[in-house]
Amino acid sequence: MLLRVSFQNILSFYRQSFFDMFPNPKREIFPNHINETGQIPLLKHTLIYGANGAGKSNFVKVLQFLKSFVIDGNFLDKIDLKDFFFQLVKTNKEPIKIEIEFFTNGKYYIYGVEIQHSQKNLINEYLRLSGIGEKEDETIFERNGNHVSPSTDSKLSEQLLKKNQNSSIICLNKQYPVINDDNLSKVYNWFRNELKIVTINTQTPFLIDMMSKNKHLLDFANKLLLNLNITESLKVSETPIDKWMSDQKNKNEIQQILQRTSITDHSGLSAFSNNRNNFNITMKNGEQIVQEFMFEQLGVGGYKKKMDITRQSDGTVRLLTLIPALYDASKGNVIVIDEIENSMHPMLIYKLLKYFFNNESKGQLICTTHLTMLQDQQELVRPDELWMVEKESGNSIMRSFNDYKIHNTMNIRKGYEEGRYGGVPRISNIE
Repeated sequence: MLLRVSFQNILSFYRQSFFDMFPNPKREIFPNHINETGQIPLLKHTLIYGANGAGKSNFVKVLQFLKSFVIDGNFLDKIDLKDFFFQLVKTNKEPIKIEIEFFTNGKYYIYGVEIQHSQKNLINEYLRLSGIGEKEDETIFERNGNHVSPSTDSKLSEQLLKKNQNSSIICLNKQYPVINDDNLSKVYNWFRNELKIVTINTQTPFLIDMMSKNKHLLDFANKLLLNLNITESLKVSETPIDKWMSDQKNKNEIQQILQRTSITDHSGLSAFSNNRNNFNITMKNGEQIVQEFMFEQLGVGGYKKKMDITRQSDGTVRLLTLIPALYDASKGNVIVIDEIENSMHPMLIYKLLKYFFNNESKGQLICTTHLTMLQDQQELVRPDELWMVEKESGNSIMRSFNDYKIHNTMNIRKGYEEGRYGGVPRISNIE
């Protein structure tokens, strides 16, 4: 579970910005939107608003940057780091700073990193067990450039960091355990497996494989799609490859691909085009099997027909790619989705979130959006679940709607669209 994150001098955020998932204790509506299993109550859902170019997607990119840095030891070598520093200032010699506090495996952690412009002492980072305001934080490790403490072998750790100065200690310690503390492994696993980020361009090429192997995920998808009147049912069909190939117009092309691909019981072939996982080819009992999504569609006079994914709309496909993320959020993960409404009708998103918010969830869902109809505190959200991003002199600033006195009978949408809270486009008169 995510508690808070602070960051500065990264992308469009120059001054220190804050985001948190703390509920306002004075708000009594939708008590089921709060997770109270830990020592600190946390919100399960947050919607982030702002004009185009305000910095909503950059907030998502900040979290992606931090996740990539922690789990990929070569991340900084793959990117042009200078592009991530704030650009709209004449001279910028300040470091990128990010600090995040989260809960996993029964413990609260604070992880922070500073990344400098220069190559000397490029990275400072630290990991602490949070005292969550009741006692002092406990340092697990602290690193300054090529020096880290405590470590099992200070000389070895210094040599290791000189060779891998662009890597996070948490990632390096997976291969070279210079810090003998299993908290590093738990933190690595949180970033890798529990913090999941879905951008507009996120693709899921192995979606069929995921659904075929996870009955609970497929059942979750069916409940959601039926509730939204998208389809009567979704199934993964399985057809012997010879029979399936006899119906394909591009069989020669597929045969050439198969000749170049080794398919075993442990690996298969996934065909992906137009953001769609069209089919999978896998082995079952020594036989090649083709797996496809089949949507049962209701037609005229109650007629029903099974149709594959190529005949589904872009909105349906986008929703299908979000389902694993929503499922993971319900099971306890932290899911961040950029522009959740992309390619989908506003009413569908409203109904989707209402369905999700009203069901028990063990994790958190954080979404950026432009849909003001979601600012419905009578039916959908609490004011403390709403955030906005706006720009001042090129600098993105995050604010919570919790900063404003919003009575529980107020029409938040009307006030937001009138510019009462900021975070809306400033458009000059167009002649």
